[in-house]
Amino acid sequence: MEYDISVIVPTYNVENFITESLSSVINQKFNGKVELIVIDDCSTDNTLNVVNEIKDANPGFPLKILLQEKNMRQGTARNRGVQEAKGKYIFFLDGDDFLDLDALQSMFNKAEQYSCDFVLCDWAYHYEDKGTVYVNNDLFLFQEVLRGEEVEALYEANTYFSVNKLYSADFLRKNNIKYGEGYIYEDFEFYVEVAQKANTVAVVSNPYYRVRVNQYSTTKTNSNSTIHVESLLLAIKNTLAKFDPRSDYAYYHVYKYLIRKSLSYLDDRAPRGYKRKTLKKVLELLNNKNRNYPVPGKLVPLYHFFFRRKYVQNGKSNKILLIWRLYRARILTPAFSLVLKLKWGILDSKLGVKVRRRLRLKKVRSFFKRPIDKKTVLFLGFDYRYAGNSKYFFDYLKEKNTDLKLYFATKDANVPRKYRVAPRSLKFYEIFGRSNIVIFESWIPLDFIKREDATWIQLWHGTPIKKLFFDSHEIFISSFNRNHKRNKQKDITRWNYLLADSTGAVDKLASAFAYDKSDILNYGYPRVQWLRDNLHNHDKKNEIKSLLGVPKDKKVILYTPTWRDYNYKNNNPDLSYLLDVRALEKHLSDEYVILYKEHSMGKYQSYNKNVIVPDENIELQNLILISDVVLSDFSSIIFDAIAIDIPFYLYITDFEKYSHARGIYEDMDKALRPFYVESEMELSKKIMDINTDYPREAYDSLKSIYADLDKESNSNHLLEEKINEIIRG
Repeated sequence: MEYDISVIVPTYNVENFITESLSSVINQKFNGKVELIVIDDCSTDNTLNVVNEIKDANPGFPLKILLQEKNMRQGTARNRGVQEAKGKYIFFLDGDDFLDLDALQSMFNKAEQYSCDFVLCDWAYHYEDKGTVYVNNDLFLFQEVLRGEEVEALYEANTYFSVNKLYSADFLRKNNIKYGEGYIYEDFEFYVEVAQKANTVAVVSNPYYRVRVNQYSTTKTNSNSTIHVESLLLAIKNTLAKFDPRSDYAYYHVYKYLIRKSLSYLDDRAPRGYKRKTLKKVLELLNNKNRNYPVPGKLVPLYHFFFRRKYVQNGKSNKILLIWRLYRARILTPAFSLVLKLKWGILDSKLGVKVRRRLRLKKVRSFFKRPIDKKTVLFLGFDYRYAGNSKYFFDYLKEKNTDLKLYFATKDANVPRKYRVAPRSLKFYEIFGRSNIVIFESWIPLDFIKREDATWIQLWHGTPIKKLFFDSHEIFISSFNRNHKRNKQKDITRWNYLLADSTGAVDKLASAFAYDKSDILNYGYPRVQWLRDNLHNHDKKNEIKSLLGVPKDKKVILYTPTWRDYNYKNNNPDLSYLLDVRALEKHLSDEYVILYKEHSMGKYQSYNKNVIVPDENIELQNLILISDVVLSDFSSIIFDAIAIDIPFYLYITDFEKYSHARGIYEDMDKALRPFYVESEMELSKKIMDINTDYPREAYDSLKSIYADLDKESNSNHLLEEKINEIIRG
């Protein structure tokens, strides 16, 4: 093949968007060869001129422009693009959509690694006013690879996109897979056919494909003509002609999708008087193909009526339209739930409780209609804990005695009463409602209202070693909550700023959260600033040692393991990955004492005088400050240690298992390899030889990337300046 990837872009009247679309391909961070094939479908605006200007501005980039003789729709253009493509892989990009700059490299790597028929990446909507909006909860997105019949899990998707996928050109050509031609919804049949014929599909969890919500697109115009009705029927007919699935529930999932899309399109895109008769034709097409297929047992009310009650299978168009109207009016689900409660005699008659709840909710909402106080700053902490970056930055502002009106949402009595507010109390909501700035360090519940003029600052709690959020499939967490990523992304869209601790962290956090780098504040962490400020504070160090019962002449080893995803909601967690501190102590000389900061899922055993388990209320930064060596596994604590030149090692015995559950950043893994240790004996030898035999070059390299902030800068000062800037407006 002449190219690694051919990107095919059909265009029709996208003059306002095509520059961003094509630029997102031209500027890809891809090590291979890419060609762009633009097929213009007789645009009547300035699209073609813009494309030619882009071609002229990038003479070294292979950009081929093809012109259709007449408007024949996207399917025809894409099929022509496949014929012209000279790439090993083919990617379809709509002219009003665009890609993350890491998309092609990431997908290409997966395609090569698993010899895929195609690779799919996650996607998100892009609104001109709201920016990125993530809506997905498809279960297959939590997998690394789908094989054989598993591929038909794609039929369960809420949206059938043929874009956001990198296809093997051989796979498409050998199976003669083509788009429908001459009508809208041409990708129905393409999507269904690739899912039923592919045997290996890899999944990239990042939402690299951005679907622009364009009110002028072909699918959202011409609602007064019959083009949508005619195209819908033709698309369904052609899709069913090719539909020959492998899996048991494939018919149910595809029919569910086609029925829902038909009803939605007929509501929004069909002329008056066409809805009922078109629905009857759709039902006839479906049932002529197959009306006897298995249906899952437990369904939401809409599909319970459609498929369990067999309204679809029996062609009950009037009943389907009635249920659909109730659903669109948001009456169906509560009505269905009410009927079930009545049926089983469990209707809760405690009316007073409901009334009080409604009155409270009304009161809370009223707080968010009052004017914002520019000087009010509310800290939510780390899940309401007075700890981490939140604690140290709050302490800095409090001790500076600024004119800010500071509050901290926590029950921790270490926060003075004048600043402390109980989480979710009425006083909390009253303060929240008027806060100009809200500062936090973890996820924020979605029921918390974001004021339009308020600024939210996410301090986050560490530079990730383990893959985070969109960078990880998060198999165990997402399998318990398929809406996990969708809900968390809704929270991310509310963050105005995200704090990072290094240049390397900026890249990781931007990728993990699909977050704009320009809104990441690379100021450093307040908790690390505290370490730097107290590095030579010997009185403070002696005070901490005295509190812990650590002799002043002992060398301190801090061991702090991290939590394992594979133990999520596991009543019998696997703790075999933990270091045997007793065994380590036996191999060490008597000059060492081990501080074992057990995780909340640890064993909490009793140890002798040389192994100390600190009280859980002792801040971790205090332990780091007095340490001579830090031991961990996949915890970002090592970067706090590096910031003040404390050496570290990583005790890891479950690398493969953890990699499967969460994933490790490949560049991080490579950089940290010199510090991996697998046995207590090996670890003890490395600790005792640390002054003469330590991977100093690798350590300094890590420091240059993940602890690279200017020592003269101060994270607290920079954050304070940002707050003052926000207040000034």
